[in-house]
Amino acid sequence: MPADFTDTPNITLPPAQTDGFHLLRRPVWILDTARKRKVFANAAALKLWGVETTEELFARDFTPHSPAIRQRLDDTCQRMARGEILRERWTFYPQTGPFTVDCVMSGVRLADGSVGMLVEANLPEIPSEERRAVEALRHTLIMVTLYDDTGRVLFRNPAAARCYPGDDHSFVAGFLDPVEAAATWRRALAHDPHKTDAFMGEPVSGDFRVLTSQGERWHGIDVRTTSDPVTGKVCLLVNERDVTDRVLASAQAEFLASHDTVTGLVNRRCFVERLEKAMAKSGSVGGLLVVDLDNFKEINDTHGHTVGDGVLREVSARLRASSRPQDTCARLGGDEFAIILPGLSDAAVLSRRAEELNLHLARSIDDAVSGGSISLTASFGAALWPGDGETPDALQRNADLALYAAKSDGGHRFQRFDIALRQAADERHQIIEDLRAGVARDEFEVYFQPLMSFKDFRPAGFEALVRWQHPVHGLLLPGRFLAAAESVGLMTPIGNIVIDMACRQMKTWFDAGLAPGRIAINLSSNQFRNRDLATSVARMVAGTGLSPSQVEFEVPETVTLGRNGESVVGILSDLRRMGFAIALDDFGTGYASLTHLRNLPVDTIKLDRSFILEMNRSLADRAIVRAVISLGHDLGVQVLAEGIEIRAQFDAVAELGCDLGQGYLFGRPMPAGEATGWLQAFSPDADSRGRVVSFPAGR
Repeated sequence: MPADFTDTPNITLPPAQTDGFHLLRRPVWILDTARKRKVFANAAALKLWGVETTEELFARDFTPHSPAIRQRLDDTCQRMARGEILRERWTFYPQTGPFTVDCVMSGVRLADGSVGMLVEANLPEIPSEERRAVEALRHTLIMVTLYDDTGRVLFRNPAAARCYPGDDHSFVAGFLDPVEAAATWRRALAHDPHKTDAFMGEPVSGDFRVLTSQGERWHGIDVRTTSDPVTGKVCLLVNERDVTDRVLASAQAEFLASHDTVTGLVNRRCFVERLEKAMAKSGSVGGLLVVDLDNFKEINDTHGHTVGDGVLREVSARLRASSRPQDTCARLGGDEFAIILPGLSDAAVLSRRAEELNLHLARSIDDAVSGGSISLTASFGAALWPGDGETPDALQRNADLALYAAKSDGGHRFQRFDIALRQAADERHQIIEDLRAGVARDEFEVYFQPLMSFKDFRPAGFEALVRWQHPVHGLLLPGRFLAAAESVGLMTPIGNIVIDMACRQMKTWFDAGLAPGRIAINLSSNQFRNRDLATSVARMVAGTGLSPSQVEFEVPETVTLGRNGESVVGILSDLRRMGFAIALDDFGTGYASLTHLRNLPVDTIKLDRSFILEMNRSLADRAIVRAVISLGHDLGVQVLAEGIEIRAQFDAVAELGCDLGQGYLFGRPMPAGEATGWLQAFSPDADSRGRVVSFPAGR
């Protein structure tokens, strides 16, 4: 809609009179400000506009295409409608070519009551370069303002006028922070003793928050001193460009680089920087809490990652709500968080902070998807600086050790770092390094523990048990190194060593005419990561000269459960189809259902020694042993009792119908040489009568 300038109260404009204008040599025309069309033009004006008739000129729409010029024209019309007589220089762009004129503009009342603009034009002598410069200044989006040394506006181009409307605008008024504005002004006017002319100030540039007609924005501002061409006095030339999009994009990029996208907490990189900064202060003290959500994977698996992300966001909000302004909450990755607590030096206070956090996290979280709720528990590891670590790296490692100890102890607990944890970790690290060297140097040996048949009281086979001949610590039992080997994947090469050594020893015994029965070899969870495990071990066994029927592979009950349980069962089925026997080790210590047991491809169930130990004094243990033996027989598998150490235990399991036994009563684990002697005692040439209670025990 065209701007309407007719309603100007208390202003009387003279009526539009054109008598005598045709006699004037200078161009004169009248513009209807509402319709933006000419309603009068003398001959000089027609010539200037490059038309022959008034009809041709009056038919043209003179609404400017440029936003800057439209705004300028509207401002001019408003002032003129208020009775002002204006003297301005304008450039017009008719089809015959542009021209620049000095105009005297005044308001007149047209016959229909609307406001007209009476324009008297004079063609000045202006160099073409200057005319182009003026037009460029008018149309550029860069805001250009000239201020005197008090901050008052001397000149501003249309872009600056649109940005900062009003005649009372000043340099300081445009800034959102007046203190910043005053400092920028002083810097720009600061005197350089080496300069004596008007350009004595130092240019000042930067991105500043300003208050414009569009609200709060960011402007890239360049301020420098110059000379006023009218007075010759020092003034300031200010160029401004709206850089809001760039500043916000940069801020967003910086935020994303330093914050977690799911929770909005600072990420690991920013966390490390802030911890380094906090610890770098002279004499500083503080605490570090690392938090790990217990069993968070189950939430993702059960409810999906969308719900899981919602839980992470809620946890983050609770951590923030429980923290002081000076604390830093971070998401380190996955379900692990950390809180930096500057100024905290009391271990008891640190423990209480963890307890408070635990209470906040323990509140159930609503699941918007299912309409139910989700319960959480968390484990906490803590360390104080400088006592528990003088560098950020040492502090983090020790807090992580404490968290690892809390998780290893079942989770949902708080553990503060102590030196024993570090010693254990260092020992574990050394064990791992020694294990790698031990594999390369063939430091592992196989010991053999007898498996006895209760049917004829003769050897049914041996279990192959690994031993490590450590160059410093001597012979090490599996309890000292198996967990460490499992954690770094070394049980695969160690397991291969055991398979090869055990099978070659069995072949030696068979070739010597002895009857060692079947060799039972343990398979670790590491080895089941190899989908070609069945083919691989079959090849190794064949390479030793043994047949699959002479080898039994043992697997713990727990390995057949969990996420990879289906894959494990598939590999066991492949081994069984190849002719190998399968034994389920440590039965009763896991959580397998009877349905699961029925579907397992096993030939033997090994009843855990914990049930044998007290069965003669515990009716419950005895009932469990009886039930397992009965169940095994119903399923068509043998049952072996582990941990038989005394005659009474042997009598008890034999009475209940157990098929096989293993334990110190029959023989301890022994090296191949001693196992050979033990076997020879049961050769057909030896007297085996009554040998049940006098088995050679080995070493």
